[in-house]
Amino acid sequence: MTLNHLKVFKTVAECGKMSEAAIILHVSQPAVSQVIRELEQHYGTRLLERMPKKLFLTETGAKLLLHADKVLASFENLEYEMSPEKCPARLRVGSSVTVGMCVMPGILKKFSSCSPHTEIYSYVNNTETIEKMLLNAELDTAIVEGKIKSREIEVRKLMDDFVVLFCSDFHRFAGFDEISLDEICCENFVMREKGSGTREIFEEFVKERRRKLKIKWEVACFDATLRAVREENCIGVSSVRLLAEHLKNGTVRAIYSPEHEWDRVFSLAFHKNKYMTEAAAIFTNMARKTKSEDLPAKEAMIRLTVQCKRTVCLSD
Repeated sequence: MTLNHLKVFKTVAECGKMSEAAIILHVSQPAVSQVIRELEQHYGTRLLERMPKKLFLTETGAKLLLHADKVLASFENLEYEMSPEKCPARLRVGSSVTVGMCVMPGILKKFSSCSPHTEIYSYVNNTETIEKMLLNAELDTAIVEGKIKSREIEVRKLMDDFVVLFCSDFHRFAGFDEISLDEICCENFVMREKGSGTREIFEEFVKERRRKLKIKWEVACFDATLRAVREENCIGVSSVRLLAEHLKNGTVRAIYSPEHEWDRVFSLAFHKNKYMTEAAAIFTNMARKTKSEDLPAKEAMIRLTVQCKRTVCLSD
């Protein structure tokens, strides 16, 4: 039994004649008769009383017509709701926190100008969460700064970045030109939540050198990190891109690693097997063409050394 069976049956029931139903449906009368026979065989009952001049519904035929009306109306609503007019193009894009603050807004602004009728859903979280959403087909594409671990995710480089430590302009480190990792590890840290690509790159660096961190604050955004640095005199960890204006204004000092261990890239990520919609393809192409702003110069930052050169390690 198909929708066509119900459509033919409803038309016959409304006309009372198979010949008229055939004309309305643009099919032959034998084809209409065949559909009615198939329905009666399917339900094992007579649906129509065949009178000389007109057909009448039986009790079970009336019951079927009631359900047929509901099913056909529901199908028509489905067709309408799924039409291009009711289902506009949609882009579901994700970004890790750093990217979501300093890169994604500009790309989405250009995308909206290019595709003004496309609905945009933008989700910002740490790299680990964004990766899970890509694997579960909850996002079409994403831009992240952390490492993607799954082989199911395709990763394409977009732009360079590097992580720095930073302190306030009134911290005791602010006047240094060089500082050791041992001295750094004596300080209280404010760190992003686990799953953050920014946190991961620095924690791995410290772990490889068998040091430990004193984590006083664990936060989920850059603004909270900045407040802990300014108000609690903590050491923060951040993308240098997020610090550009603060470094320029002199309100913070950055500490960099001269061996490039904290260098990284922002990457475009999408599932290898997911269908790439037109909106996602436009966004991807636009992201690849995005020009990166110049990164702050390392020469003006505090240089990190692994070996301690001072004999006194102060802590607050």
